[in-house]
Amino acid sequence: MTTLRFASLRTALLLTVLTIASLIGLGPAMAAGPPVGLGEVPVHTAPNAYGPGIWHHAKQGKTWYGSYRTFPDTSAYCIDAGKKSPLPKNFKNAKADTVTSARTAWALHEYAGSTSKDVQAALSAMARLDKALPHDHKVPPQKPADLGKKFSGAAKKHSTILAEAKKLAGPYTLDISLEPVMRMPVLEPYAAPESASSPDSWASDKTDKPKVLGTPTDEATLTVSLLSASGAQVPDVPVTLKSTGTTKAPTTLTTGKEPVAMTLQASAPGILSVTASAKVAPQTVRVFEPTSGTRVQRVITPDTPDSVTDKASLELSSQPKVTTEISDQTPTPGETVTDEFTVSGLIGDHAVTVEHTLWQTATAPRQGIKNDDAREIGSVTSKNVGNGTHTSDEVTVPEDFRGWLYFTETIAGDKATKEWKGIHGQPRETGFVPWTPTADTEAVLEGTSTHDEVAVTGLRPGSEAVLTITAYHVETEPKQSEEPDGTELSVQDFTVNADEKGRVEIDTEPIDMPVGWVTYVTTIEGSDVNKAWTSDWGVPAETVHRLPEERPSSPPEEPSTPPSPPEQPEQPEQPEAPETPEKPESPPAEPVAETPVAPETPAAPAPSGELPRTGTTGNGMLIGLGIVLLGLGSTILLISGSRRDKE
Repeated sequence: MTTLRFASLRTALLLTVLTIASLIGLGPAMAAGPPVGLGEVPVHTAPNAYGPGIWHHAKQGKTWYGSYRTFPDTSAYCIDAGKKSPLPKNFKNAKADTVTSARTAWALHEYAGSTSKDVQAALSAMARLDKALPHDHKVPPQKPADLGKKFSGAAKKHSTILAEAKKLAGPYTLDISLEPVMRMPVLEPYAAPESASSPDSWASDKTDKPKVLGTPTDEATLTVSLLSASGAQVPDVPVTLKSTGTTKAPTTLTTGKEPVAMTLQASAPGILSVTASAKVAPQTVRVFEPTSGTRVQRVITPDTPDSVTDKASLELSSQPKVTTEISDQTPTPGETVTDEFTVSGLIGDHAVTVEHTLWQTATAPRQGIKNDDAREIGSVTSKNVGNGTHTSDEVTVPEDFRGWLYFTETIAGDKATKEWKGIHGQPRETGFVPWTPTADTEAVLEGTSTHDEVAVTGLRPGSEAVLTITAYHVETEPKQSEEPDGTELSVQDFTVNADEKGRVEIDTEPIDMPVGWVTYVTTIEGSDVNKAWTSDWGVPAETVHRLPEERPSSPPEEPSTPPSPPEQPEQPEQPEAPETPEKPESPPAEPVAETPVAPETPAAPAPSGELPRTGTTGNGMLIGLGIVLLGLGSTILLISGSRRDKE
């Protein structure tokens, strides 16, 4: 009896413990839960049927907010709260239907693999509250925020995941684009602008498309964006890229919160193409009906990811650019020049043919404008030219060339190449051969003055020139040399304008000519078009000589007795005549006494161009002496006759 009493006590104690454990809800593995029909009953025999989650005790019974391990490879979520747990045995050979519910589908796609009980409770609540899904709830579904403190973490996760789903759920749009990388215009242009009105401008295609600033290159910008149904960028999604016509193109990229851009380089002229694809969250969930058992919950699982693709292509042609520099900017006529040119903008190994034309002008070239007097000197061709620096063949500068010369380059356009046409008058492409004037001069002596007559040739037609003529005086005959010598007598400056043949003539102002030699030096000042030139010192044609003047003899005194002329030797035989004048005051003697004044008659003026002579010449003296002797003889005869009459 005692033994039986003890056994009864043990049995009663065990039943009491089991009843208390069941009432306090120690979980599916420890408590039987509420009676059947009053909520979900935890299964003791299948403890591994539940994933992370939280039990909730409602008035209608107990229910599980979390995931189920109904299927071995994915989490499942009940959509009929309060029914029997969805055990694997109830879904053998079950077939799935799909229901479109983008937000729930996105949430399950993103978070179904989480190990957090709060996350899984939040996903369970979304599935039960999703109006797009079928439901047969025995326990009313509630938001985690309404389930008490035990669900505070789940409530935060539910709010976060729901907000993300509203922003990032599909359907999705994968958008890719290709745009050519443009080269910004340079400050110094090399190609004829499309809008130029110059004679050598070239026209663009007549389209209604807006003008794009700059010139396309061999590069393109690939832009990738993944947009959700709300228009938001979907980040962190891998995108697979397949491209053609490129070199070293990437094969993958990851989307971001902003469109992702990268640069692709074309391998050759033609079509550059890119295809992009990505796996994204599905818009549907999979719904499973149980295949066995009664009152078993239906479940949903994440559907397989969707795929989105997009494709972009761009036709690229080589956009060549040529920068050049003439080999000699001060070439020598008769010698050769070359075009040192650099080509860029060709795609890959693309090669082109460059035509080089050498032009000449007599007027200063203006950048971008073909002068009316521009004439072609010659042209050469550079074939199979790629990107890089090259040298053209030689072009000979004409022997008689004066003025400006410059290169232009042309690359013909085709399907793979944009036409290039260089502009006229590029400074670095331009050389200049100055005009080389010279002067022919002749020094002129006129009496006691001298001047220089100058004829300049070889000036640039119509140009202005400054001439300086300097006169030097020396005592000895100068010998021609480059360095001047002597004393400067005069420096005269002239500003002149050449005629259409480049000629000009001037005469200097006369200057006093000293005794000795005066030689002129002519200088033509250099300018931007005319080369400087200076004549030698002592050039015979530029030199004049003045001899010293003869000293004039003193005028003869009036003689009391004129000397006997050499041609009349008999006249000295009459010495007595002057000794016996009895009547010196006789009237006839007065006119005779004044006859010696005849030599004072002014001489005839000297011929033009000859120096006036002074003093008495030999012939004049003889004539004067003869007149005096004749007068004296007549006087003596008169006196003698008078005496005879008186006797």
